[in-house]
Amino acid sequence: MKKAALTLGLTVLALLALAQATYPLVIISVETKDYYPGNPRTTFRRGEIVVIETKIEVAPAYYYYFIASIDYLEIITMWYGNSMIGLLLTRASIAPGETKTFGGGVGIRFTDPIGTYRIDVYAWNGFPSEMGANWRTLAEAKTTTITVTG
Repeated sequence: MKKAALTLGLTVLALLALAQATYPLVIISVETKDYYPGNPRTTFRRGEIVVIETKIEVAPAYYYYFIASIDYLEIITMWYGNSMIGLLLTRASIAPGETKTFGGGVGIRFTDPIGTYRIDVYAWNGFPSEMGANWRTLAEAKTTTITVTG
C-alpha cells in the first residue's frame, strides 16, 4: 500500500513539474562577443563580425521523459527593424544533463545602418516545411540587442 501511494505521489509530482515546464529545452543564455579575442561586447562597428554564442539544455522537468536525446534546429536571426541582417542555423542533438554551446558570426556590412539590432534565438524540432503538422517550438525564444556605430 505504501509503495502504491509513493508511486502515485511521484507520478503526480512529475506531471505537475511537466505541466510547469512548457518546453523540453531551455535557451540558457545568448551572448554577443567580438571576433577576436572573443570578449563579450554589445557595441560593434560596421565591418566587424558579431559572434553570437548560445547555450541550450534540456529542461529539468523533462529528464524523466526523455531517456534518449532530443534533436533540434537552432535558429539565430539578427534584425535591424524589419530587415534581417543575418541568419545562423545549426542542427544538434542533446541529452538530459548536457549543455550545448553554439557560436556563429554575422558580419556587419559597411552599408548596414547605424542603430540598435535585435538578435532572436529559437529552438524548433525542424523547419515547418519538413515537419508539416508535427512542427513545434522546443524552447521559449530568447532575445538580446546590440548597438552598431559608424
